[in-house]
Amino acid sequence: MLRAAAGKQCSVSFVTLTFQHRAGTSLRASWDALTTAWRSVSSGGAWTKDQQRFGVVGWLRAVELTHGANGWHVHCHAMIVFDGLVSPELQEALGDRMFGRWEKGLARKGFTAVAERGGLDVRPVELTAESIESLAVYVSKAAMEAVNAAGKVARSGGNRSPFQILRDAVATGNSDDIGLWWEIEQASAGRKKITWSTALRNWAGLHRERTEEEIVADDQHGEDQLVLPPETWARVQHEAEDLLEIIEDEGLPGAERWLGSRGLAYRLVPSGTTPYLPEGCITRQAI
Repeated sequence: MLRAAAGKQCSVSFVTLTFQHRAGTSLRASWDALTTAWRSVSSGGAWTKDQQRFGVVGWLRAVELTHGANGWHVHCHAMIVFDGLVSPELQEALGDRMFGRWEKGLARKGFTAVAERGGLDVRPVELTAESIESLAVYVSKAAMEAVNAAGKVARSGGNRSPFQILRDAVATGNSDDIGLWWEIEQASAGRKKITWSTALRNWAGLHRERTEEEIVADDQHGEDQLVLPPETWARVQHEAEDLLEIIEDEGLPGAERWLGSRGLAYRLVPSGTTPYLPEGCITRQAI
């Protein structure tokens, strides 16, 4: 998408929208508020007028979430693509209009945002090869880390990303971290971390976005599953972080060597099959 914008000599804005949060607010409530607020930003008559006025082709939005001392911090990054060259001042003006609708949408869910306190950030994107790659990594990392245990993301200001919470839960067995992970699983069910406007996908010449049902039905030739019986898990749970490191660095062959050197039982289930899991068995995904 960014390469298409560069090739057509168009401008792109990187817009971050966030809101005030506090400890005790559920992740589901925060995510619902974000969804409602973004709908206010990107639909309706006001958005249609903004598209015409500023020459907006469409948008790509990524949701990022972390947890810290003040509870769940949920916000979104959006790349806004224009149909030509647009000055930074006009990009800021569009961001202000977007933020006004963002505030109204949040208010309907009982949340607030203050632009001067980080609620709005608008940055023109320099469409060089290096910046395109950097921005693509930045946006995808925020979204993909929540579904990919292989991602390592450093703590920022004491906040933890979803898989940092899972790592800590596995490493320590802390009941609070286990509870946070369950909350993530329940609140994220059925939600997309990255979404596009249809107009932008068509403009950039990208294929139709597949439904979740199509993705599940397709044989992705993904990773095999490593299944650990209860007696093995009882032996390795206090070294689970080491096992995660091996899987990340060397893949499943490394994990097999690690388990084999300790004389521990395991089972490898080929991708695309659903393993029978006796009660108490642990899969690699659960680790």
